Amino acid sequence: MPNKTLLLLSICCFFIASYAENQAEKIDSLTQLIGRQTGRERIETLIELSEIYRKISVEKSKEADSSASALANQEGLDNMKGIILLSMGKTASISGDYDMALSYMNQAVELLEEVENYKELARTYVNLGLVYKNLSDFDAAIEQFDLASKLARQHQLKDQEAAAAANKAIVFSSLGNYQQALENYQSAMKIYQETQDSLRYAKMLMNTGLVYWKWDKNDLALELQLQAKDVFELKKDFVELGRVYNNIGRMYYQDFQDTTLALEYYQKSLEIREKLGNQLGMVTVLTNIGNIYRDKDQLDKAFENYEKSMKISQFIGHRQGVALASYYMAMAYRQVKQYHESNRLLDTTRSVAKALGLASYEELVNSAKLNNYASLKDFDSFLKEFRIYDDHKNEMRDEIVNLKYELNKTTEEMEVIKREVDLKNEQLAEQQDKVLFCRIFLLITMLTLLMVAYKLYKKNYS
Repeated sequence: MPNKTLLLLSICCFFIASYAENQAEKIDSLTQLIGRQTGRERIETLIELSEIYRKISVEKSKEADSSASALANQEGLDNMKGIILLSMGKTASISGDYDMALSYMNQAVELLEEVENYKELARTYVNLGLVYKNLSDFDAAIEQFDLASKLARQHQLKDQEAAAAANKAIVFSSLGNYQQALENYQSAMKIYQETQDSLRYAKMLMNTGLVYWKWDKNDLALELQLQAKDVFELKKDFVELGRVYNNIGRMYYQDFQDTTLALEYYQKSLEIREKLGNQLGMVTVLTNIGNIYRDKDQLDKAFENYEKSMKISQFIGHRQGVALASYYMAMAYRQVKQYHESNRLLDTTRSVAKALGLASYEELVNSAKLNNYASLKDFDSFLKEFRIYDDHKNEMRDEIVNLKYELNKTTEEMEVIKREVDLKNEQLAEQQDKVLFCRIFLLITMLTLLMVAYKLYKKNYS
């Protein structure tokens, strides 16, 4: 490892140690405070303690949540139970137990609605959206973020309105809808500027940079990531530092072809995420490190990182991570001419991707399997896979034909509607002319009758 990398890691470790020391001081302070508190105040401190533990020890976080719940039951503080359940849900989500997280959070929604605690209710909707996002149920995620946004606007909850917009932007970005992603990030940035929240503003800078990166505006994307990094380092926000280091690593690797700098930033990200116990984050960066070693033909290290990523994804139920790791492992096995093992992993990728509706994997898997069968000279299997390719191509062609048909059908329907509207307008104009004629005729008739009446009057009384 280059000296520069060692220096960066040493600095990173120093900051993490400082951060851990700072967190330990906070924990000690809160623990002492709990001993002097009772009732609602004590529960609020336990929840704060759980939030701190969530970043360094999931088990300790669960203990704090459990203590808060027991105290609320003991003292009959029913109006606190929804807040406690939200905390328990967030802890479950961090640990990768998404089913439990959803259960806790849905219970929290019911209780918070009953006591009309709209601030915590909006926060719960945001966190529900995050769980659904991690489960790749993007429609459900957007639905929850919309509920949070609507509630936040109704009750002037600026922070939750911004959080809903920011997280909705992440989902739109995952779906490839970069314009809507950018619009939502800009909405969130505007609120964070108004509230002078520099840390959250930096997060929006980082995420906006990712949108520009996907639009191939690489220099601007990297510039925004580096700006965000400086703020996170200043504020010692290690959760976001783990994320931004990974982003910078990806950009150096994929766009600037600087594997040395890329590996430095990946390793810094992994170091932080391991210290924090962020398993979802570890999945991503381990796969990225594996790709660099694969490019360097250091395949033992590549497989080591892919396998770690795969095991963590399977453990926490992160199916997108399984699909990604299995695909890259398959490509690495192809590189060492282990074509059967490569195909087995490609089948895993295909199966998981289909279950998640990730259509982008099909072409990649299909191409890789065709190449593997050609290398194996397994022409029967090649033909079977080619039929899948052909069927997929035909499906896409049929979809295009259907879309064109629907477009033409809609255009024809619009023409029919336009003709009907034009006809109705003509009929209306005719009716208006008739009404005008009738009014004029009635006016003339009335004037004529008045004149006749006037003449008769004069004749009779003159």
